Amino acid sequence: MFVFYKQNGLLYFSGKRCYDGHRTCTPGRAHGKDIRLFMKKLLRVAALLLTLCLPAGALSAPVRADDIADVEAMIDSIPEDWPAAPAIGAETAVLLDADSGEVLYAKNALQAMYPASTTKLITALLALENCSLTDVIPFSARAVNIPANSSHIAMRRGEKMVLRECLYGLLLPSANEVANALAEYISGSIRTFVVRMNERAYQLGAVNTVFTNANGLHEADHYTCAYDLAKIMAECVRNNVFREIASAPSYVHHSDELLPKDIPMTNTNMMIRSSSEYYNPDVVCGKTGHTDESGYNLVTYAEHDGTRLVACVMGCESGNQYVSTQSLLDYGFKYFHKVLPAELDDSLSMNNLFTASPLAIPTPDVPLLTLDTTDGILLPDNVTFDMLDKTVEDLDDGKLIRYSYQGYPLGNVRLAYAGDAEKSPIYADGAEEALKLDTPEPLVTVDARVIIYLGVLALLLFIVIRVQIGWILPKRKYR
Repeated sequence: MFVFYKQNGLLYFSGKRCYDGHRTCTPGRAHGKDIRLFMKKLLRVAALLLTLCLPAGALSAPVRADDIADVEAMIDSIPEDWPAAPAIGAETAVLLDADSGEVLYAKNALQAMYPASTTKLITALLALENCSLTDVIPFSARAVNIPANSSHIAMRRGEKMVLRECLYGLLLPSANEVANALAEYISGSIRTFVVRMNERAYQLGAVNTVFTNANGLHEADHYTCAYDLAKIMAECVRNNVFREIASAPSYVHHSDELLPKDIPMTNTNMMIRSSSEYYNPDVVCGKTGHTDESGYNLVTYAEHDGTRLVACVMGCESGNQYVSTQSLLDYGFKYFHKVLPAELDDSLSMNNLFTASPLAIPTPDVPLLTLDTTDGILLPDNVTFDMLDKTVEDLDDGKLIRYSYQGYPLGNVRLAYAGDAEKSPIYADGAEEALKLDTPEPLVTVDARVIIYLGVLALLLFIVIRVQIGWILPKRKYR
């Protein structure tokens, strides 16, 4: 350790360790090597100051107050004659139409909550989007360094497993070391992966989420909300592989050359285990999460008679996560029904211009515009299609029809060619992405606070370095 002190306008140092505040060597003039060592120490201090100054999550994805306000206003506009909502024990909850994103029920849906292992939904999604199922995932010392009492499949440093098997470990027994290993494989480090987690969440429409790790182990600045988790799940279940893996009640990795040991895995979601009292045949898959701080969380995807729902409950007592979820699913399937606007609304079809013409113009045998036959919306049972309002939005590659009831948004339907879909500009390359309403503009992941902190830190460093150089390098005397 070098001890620097000022004497006669010069900076001196003691080159040996000092004890009890006394120098143990003869002071000497600071030379270039010593100055370089001093500057390295100064830079380390500066890096520490930067880490301490930056707010948690500032380099990931800042929470956007405007978006929270927009979603909150939308939820608050649920019509008065909406079906009576069930009373549930969850602290926060939401029920979504998995296809349109329509909110059927909400209870404190935007309140910040600790997600626990439901975090692994976005980890699994990024793995499926960025890797091949046959990729070999290595487990580093850092990846397997998890609390002994947390969920795991006993992977050790240096072991490897193919991605598909990793996903079973991630989504069934909720193995924390698997989440870490996937993060390192995809992005090089968990810290870098976290940035991608936040960016992807906001691309999916999340409004109150900041992830700080890949597995959901408790951290004070790691949070999300029921609405955001439901949006993430709605995207996950569009992936066939995700549905296949997450819906498995159990799985066994059998010993092979890559990983010579058997690993039995059991799904922590009781709603898909037929032996459980909470079993529900409509439930396709889901993800559980629990820590002492989060309570019991559950995100669920279910299907019944063509209706696809996503339910999320958070902050529950043990067992109530299943009871609350069952109440929400019963509510959604009982009081709402799916309609296809393409079968009920021909006002925007070009065919109608010919059939309604007084000139009896024959309908041409060519592709004409009509509503997309695959897009549906959910209506309360006390609402009929002719009671809806609609607006037409112009897009770069076509049009989008927005349906609402008493100002409350119910869903959107694309306007497409009735014949060969490949001839429609709506189905041109990249057009489908342009039509996704929940995809916000590209994110700038460094907010204004970061710029301010960096500016102040740079100014402080400049002043410190300038003063130190003035001490270390005395003015030359010219003859």
